[in-house]
Amino acid sequence: MASIRKALDKALSHYGKKEYADAERGADVVLEAYPDFTRALFLKAVILEETGRSGQADEFYRKAGPLFPMWFRLALQLQKTDPERALKYFAKVSTMDPNDNMIWYGMGSIYERLGYHDEAKKCYQKMSLKREIVSRLLSPIGFFIIMAAGSVAMLKHGDKALASLVILSAIVCLYWLKRDGGRVLEMMKKRNKYR
Repeated sequence: MASIRKALDKALSHYGKKEYADAERGADVVLEAYPDFTRALFLKAVILEETGRSGQADEFYRKAGPLFPMWFRLALQLQKTDPERALKYFAKVSTMDPNDNMIWYGMGSIYERLGYHDEAKKCYQKMSLKREIVSRLLSPIGFFIIMAAGSVAMLKHGDKALASLVILSAIVCLYWLKRDGGRVLEMMKKRNKYR
């Protein structure tokens, strides 16, 4: 299995450099050994599509399974190294889930970086931040407050062991808040910048 993983990693590396022939050969090596290997099926489909063989790509896409997470992941992986290809895959997933704020944020960031400010504005304006604010900001803040208050109450009652676990959970909430809350604040900043 390790050699198959290496072959797939090598194929992905060739794909990233647009060395399509080598990438396709690598995907084929993996598929010969494991014909149902989802990532290899998906890679083969992407290569076929990007080299003008969409009809053949459809067959591999069907076998690969749910495409949304794979196209979304590919867009995220390509956004810094190949923004044009990333935009193509962000566009695909945006039609599948037009309410996903991370898609619009990703597309907007690429357009902004490329200097297409009108396109960036359109993307940022499609974000609906209420859900993001509740799930990524208010929820972790609420959990932190509950856990902090609970740990104080436990310490007052002498339950130090359980209080320490709750304090650790509160610390995890702070990391959650820092990671996700920062993203929401960045989204809000982008939306306000492009009003």
